[in-house]
Amino acid sequence: MSFRLSGDIKDKELFKNIIEVGVKNGGRLFYREDANGNIVELVYFSGAKRVSYIGEIDQQFAGIVRAEGARVKLLIFNESEGILKISQE
Repeated sequence: MSFRLSGDIKDKELFKNIIEVGVKNGGRLFYREDANGNIVELVYFSGAKRVSYIGEIDQQFAGIVRAEGARVKLLIFNESEGILKISQE
């Protein structure tokens, strides 16, 4: 039996824990910014996990995200196919 994790998290500490462990094990953090440079979408992805952060992003957390993550212009998750599409155009 194969399990996968997909979720939306508001708890900043839980999300930080997931990305801290996940990035060390090959996962990636992707984020998208608006025209003002504010992070508006944040997703951790690995082969078996897709976790979106839907909580508040303060300046300290934004610094962590920018240091650990990759900025992209497009983030689309197709849940039925298990695919996260990104673009940096």
